[in-house]
Amino acid sequence: MTTPGKKRPATRPTPQPAARRIPIAGIAFGVVAAAIVAAIAFTGGGDDDTAFGSVVVSGAALPGFTGTGAIADDPAVGAAIPSVDGADFEGTDVTIGPDSGARGILFLAHWCSHCQAEVPRVVEWLATTGGVPGVEIAAVSTATDPVQVNYPPDEWLEREGWPAPVLVDDEDGTAFAAFGGTSFPYWVFVDPQGRVVARTAGELDITTLEAYLTMAGGG
Repeated sequence: MTTPGKKRPATRPTPQPAARRIPIAGIAFGVVAAAIVAAIAFTGGGDDDTAFGSVVVSGAALPGFTGTGAIADDPAVGAAIPSVDGADFEGTDVTIGPDSGARGILFLAHWCSHCQAEVPRVVEWLATTGGVPGVEIAAVSTATDPVQVNYPPDEWLEREGWPAPVLVDDEDGTAFAAFGGTSFPYWVFVDPQGRVVARTAGELDITTLEAYLTMAGGG
């Protein structure tokens, strides 16, 4: 209760902290920086530059592989393969064509579980035996999808120790289509004259792979 005749002490206002001023330019810079970090995280650090290549195909494309029937029933057997000019993940020129000699060409998709099983098996076999004399193995990285597992494909193949040349297909899968590919993993076996001796899709055991490569070498 207030006593008459007495003065009440003056009430002093409670000091309030000074408002902080945040420069608008600083906010804008922070938003931009966060967006850049998010973009890098989503794309794997800018790996889109190597995940897709630029390819040029010359010559007739092979018919689509149906995966049914014997080798003799494959309309591509005996046909010359098209020539595909492109590059590897480091930008070094790679050509796969009729003049490349006897070889097995393996088309891989980084997200394909059967490819993930095939690659280490082939890597181990090559490291142990050196492969089939006179017959090279090349790979084509294709059907790349940034939201799928094992992206980017160059890091996946590096982890597996893949030793053979790799041609990087474009976003449209142009090289894959030129060789008649329809599923993964997909092998095309080529003789020294650049003609198809066999095509197959799905995982191969090493005994079967050796047989196809030996066939490609003329054995």
